[in-house]
Amino acid sequence: MPIRSLIPVLALASGVMAQEPSMSADVDGRNRLGDETSPYLLQHRNNPVHWWPWGPEAFAAARAADKPIFLSVGYSTCYWCHVMERESFENEAIAALMNELFVCIKLDREERPDVDDLYMSAVQIFQRGSGGWPMSVFLEPEGLKPFYGGTYYPPTDARGRPGFPSVLRQLRQAWDQNRDALQQQANQVAEAVAQQLAQRSEARVVGAAEIEGGIAQLLAGYDGTHGGFGRQRKFPMPANLDFLILAGWDRPPVRAAVIHTLDRMATGGLYDQVGGGFHRYTVDEKWLVPHFEKMLYDNGQLVQTYTEAYRRTADPFYARIIRETLDYVLREMTAPSGAFFSAQDAESNHREGESYIWTVDELTAALTAAGLGDDVAFALTAYGFDLGPNFQDPHHPEDGPKNVVFLVDRPDRQAKAMNMTVEAFEERLGRIDRALLAVRDRRDQPLTDDKILTAWNGLMIAGMADAGATLGEERYVEAARCAARYILTGMRPANAPDGLLRTSRNGRAKIDAFLEDYANMIHGLLALNRATAEREWLDAAVDLAAAARARFWDESGGAYYDTLRNQADLFVRIKSTYDGAVPSGNGVMLENLVDLHEATGEEAYLDDAIATVAALSGPLAQHPTGSVKSLIAVKRLVDRYPDRLAKPAGAPTPAPGMSGPVTVGVSEKRVTVADGATAELGVVLVIEPGFHVNAHVPGAEDLIALDIELVGAENLTLSVTYPPGERFTGPVGSMLVHHGTLTVPVGITRAGPVTPQARLLVTYQVCTDEVCLAPHTEVLAVDIVAP
Repeated sequence: MPIRSLIPVLALASGVMAQEPSMSADVDGRNRLGDETSPYLLQHRNNPVHWWPWGPEAFAAARAADKPIFLSVGYSTCYWCHVMERESFENEAIAALMNELFVCIKLDREERPDVDDLYMSAVQIFQRGSGGWPMSVFLEPEGLKPFYGGTYYPPTDARGRPGFPSVLRQLRQAWDQNRDALQQQANQVAEAVAQQLAQRSEARVVGAAEIEGGIAQLLAGYDGTHGGFGRQRKFPMPANLDFLILAGWDRPPVRAAVIHTLDRMATGGLYDQVGGGFHRYTVDEKWLVPHFEKMLYDNGQLVQTYTEAYRRTADPFYARIIRETLDYVLREMTAPSGAFFSAQDAESNHREGESYIWTVDELTAALTAAGLGDDVAFALTAYGFDLGPNFQDPHHPEDGPKNVVFLVDRPDRQAKAMNMTVEAFEERLGRIDRALLAVRDRRDQPLTDDKILTAWNGLMIAGMADAGATLGEERYVEAARCAARYILTGMRPANAPDGLLRTSRNGRAKIDAFLEDYANMIHGLLALNRATAEREWLDAAVDLAAAARARFWDESGGAYYDTLRNQADLFVRIKSTYDGAVPSGNGVMLENLVDLHEATGEEAYLDDAIATVAALSGPLAQHPTGSVKSLIAVKRLVDRYPDRLAKPAGAPTPAPGMSGPVTVGVSEKRVTVADGATAELGVVLVIEPGFHVNAHVPGAEDLIALDIELVGAENLTLSVTYPPGERFTGPVGSMLVHHGTLTVPVGITRAGPVTPQARLLVTYQVCTDEVCLAPHTEVLAVDIVAP
């Protein structure tokens, strides 16, 4: 389904309408969120919007009234969700318009990740790859298919962008006057989403090449200055680090990239230096200014990542980060039942990060009041206050500049610069942190989302168990036991006691669990079994694996569906492979299957693992780092069971460099380059008839351009002479593309000693006249020889 061809249909809903839309009677006007358990939904229970929770009653009301649905999706710690609520959903006039024109449904994405995934894919089609929360989607009521979607909308028209009331009026006008066209668009989008989330791909051989490709792709995006991957906002992405540790630790450049990233995350504002625990991400490339929400899933995964790094380095700084993070979770994110809460908000009193940030005067007063006046100068230096303020709330400039607390450098390096022992530096910093935390705890605190999610608890159970065993801290292992017992006893469906429920709050557990819940809980139980050697946890993992297989396994295609069969509120049954902030259920289950085979000796688990790899091999071969959790399992299978991965059943043996309708190669796989000289060769793309590849400068916005990079080689530079392309008119207008056989001349110039092999990353997107495949990066090896 071509993304671009869908966009022009939106003209039906985006032009200025001359007439007012028809006003249908409101449906039993009241807000129905008061009986929900989700903190996010309860935040909206007093809105003048007549919200319905997601469910059959809301769908029936929309069908009875013949009204389209407005679906608003968010979560309790989402800053821009709060903003849109204050600006629009609490506004009486806007709420009245919403109630008149639509049946309005509010959904917590953390309770229903399946619904969120489905409609986020649609929003990304409408918004040309962009998405986020709050997510605003407009559905036809019969099949719940989306005919338009976006994210945050301001309350008024501004700077050429329509405000939320204008969007509401225009879409309802289009619904009343052009319903057939909108229904056709909804069907097209639903088909496109179904192809993206549920289509099967032909099995391929995967193994060492995909592992090498994954390493190369990650290193190509590595920020050598600040650590991490990418050049703008920085997310921790623990699965990427886990993969590099497993697959590339013995390679100095990979090991250096991992250590640098771990150090910068732990010293930066991403990490809560005073109270422990990691924030969601930073808004800058330096890991300095965070988006202040804290998520259980981030902290559970990062504890495991730092624990593995500690096992390999014995770095006491990593041990401190692990302990402080877990102590924060036990202090602020643990229910009386022993299970773990979901998240903490980014704001208090409508101020982003208000409870976390400081001025010099506030820090000085806090330490002086605690009798630590002699430590003020030390704290100002160690925590970067001497460098000036680093945070200004853009929404409240009247608050003035303040400081996010960060460590200027690792403790061992700072101690050396201050002519102190590391022990003395750490002891002094520790008492400063305790004094600051005592003051901070008296401030107004961000909301804690105290619902218990099975999947996220599984991640933290694994972190607690793994770290406790590695550090010799029994209290962390015991915390893992307590949480596991609660999930296994308190979150079971009454009608299916072998299964799990997704969410619980105040003793009310509900919603049948999804694949990610089973997968992450099994992951946690297996970690607990390794930490304790207690058989009950392995037995529980085995039982849940059987329950997951019965509910989600695809008998005809292999691998697991994300959702239960016959869910009436989904227009497609999803089978995802992409790892986001929470890794895909298939990726986690794949590694679980390897673990279960090794823990029990049962061949059936290994058989299912091989079948899962075959089912996921298309996405793995096309974009290894998009499914990096699965790639971790593939690495383990390659290392331990290479014969089983040699050729999965039904997999053809592809030609080298073959990726769908394009074959990619180099004219010379071995080049001789003298110091100061340049070797010329060609990157060759053979494009099958009926397909084309976008040119390097395609001439239209948002297209994936042909691009060639050189990675993994010191003292080599690359020059590329891109052919201009042929003119083609497609869904987005005139553009430049390539057909047939394309040779791109490249030059590799040497300036000093070189490594024996370089890698060329060739990124391209293949399209027909109407449809585009997902972008692909091919990794080509070139041997470099000195004369």
